[in-house]
Amino acid sequence: MRPKIFVVEGRNDESRLKQIYPTIEVITTNGSAIDPDKVEVLQKLDETHDIILFLDPDHAGERIRRILGKSLTHVFHAFIDQNLAHSKNGKKIGVEHASTQTIQEALKDMKIVFTDSKSDVTHSFLHDIGLTGGKNSKILRAKLSVNLKIGHVNGKTLYHRLKIFNISQKDIIEVLSESSN
Repeated sequence: MRPKIFVVEGRNDESRLKQIYPTIEVITTNGSAIDPDKVEVLQKLDETHDIILFLDPDHAGERIRRILGKSLTHVFHAFIDQNLAHSKNGKKIGVEHASTQTIQEALKDMKIVFTDSKSDVTHSFLHDIGLTGGKNSKILRAKLSVNLKIGHVNGKTLYHRLKIFNISQKDIIEVLSESSN
């Protein structure tokens, strides 16, 4: 088993993780302006470690997730629902504001990226079942992404995550039928 390195955005996120897991190995990106040197360090670590992207559920976190997701090969993704990551005053969002239980569950449910995905999901399938192109698509995507624990998604991001996490049409139909009950 390869050692794990957790990637978070800032020092407060790192401190929050170390409160829960004192021996955890963490690298911070220092916010959304991830510099090429940090990407290079992570690429070198990627040769010997599993890299877990545990980033804020906001635009900046998604930007970093995309950049690093394209640059690394041994990648896992852990997601926190946006509704569970708000500061007490409701003005900020991030890993540092999540409860211990939320963080533990997110790390327990992290997803590995499959480079040779067997997912049978297509754009037309997503459209046919109402996840894209419909009046209620956004609501349906939100329910699906919460149940699959794949983070907040738009139509394009949903398709991409379903593919890289090897999620099948059958999995999606099961989740949607369960959430409609």
